[in-house]
Amino acid sequence: MPTIGSLFAGIGGFDVGFESAGYRTAWQVELNPFNRAVLADRFPHAHQFEDVRDCGAHNLSPVDVITGGFPCQDISLAGARYSNREKRGLRGERSGLFWEVIRILKEIQPRWVVLENVVNLLAVNDSEDFETVIRALADCGYVGFWRVLNAQYFGVPQQRRRIFLVAGLGRMPPMEFLADAAPVDAVPPASGSIQWPLQADAWASHTLLANKAGSQITMGCTTFVAEPNRWDQMVERQRASETDGLCLGLDAANLAEAFSAGNAVVPQVAEWIGRQLIQQT
Repeated sequence: MPTIGSLFAGIGGFDVGFESAGYRTAWQVELNPFNRAVLADRFPHAHQFEDVRDCGAHNLSPVDVITGGFPCQDISLAGARYSNREKRGLRGERSGLFWEVIRILKEIQPRWVVLENVVNLLAVNDSEDFETVIRALADCGYVGFWRVLNAQYFGVPQQRRRIFLVAGLGRMPPMEFLADAAPVDAVPPASGSIQWPLQADAWASHTLLANKAGSQITMGCTTFVAEPNRWDQMVERQRASETDGLCLGLDAANLAEAFSAGNAVVPQVAEWIGRQLIQQT
């Protein structure tokens, strides 16, 4: 069975997808202790490591594929106060950990590497950072494709556009990654048939899928739901909260879960990539 190693593993989005495609996760590297606890529970067969800067050929076993969604804090436009010209990009402390990926690739030399990041990687610092990523991979002997994939076309009821780079050590990835065998509209829509009217708590604005990010829950009136003769339900929910001790807001655990989900690679997208590559592994 082909194996993968996961850098910046998060809660294992890449790993779930690739294992569904027929791979086995050999090791995972993740700094966040909350995320590592999730990984240890879901992937007991994999070795977990904490800091990517402490990992390499001395403690990571050889694998067929290395995946990694390297940090986007210095690249992403989310919550940004600065223009793309002012973004630190790969020079930043967090996103600059990309160079640890390059170091590990040189030491492990897997057949394939799959990297993921926000779409703004294409534009930050006048696109110089994206050119640097491509050049760095090429200097390691990796050639391949990049493509922006949206989770909504993989059966997920959320728009999440991310750039994926797939490269092989001295060999190109399968062409199917770059050119689909079927048009996008052949993919079953994520929403399916919608029954109207929806209950107030069934709208996306009241879930982890609110607005742009999986970690965002709307607190204002970006979505306002009105139902006839249902005002009394607000009183009932308040009474239930007081009587049953239900949480009215987000506690620390809720927040950690929300951010982990928001940062995760969508498993369905990872599975699609994995299925393309496993045919060549």
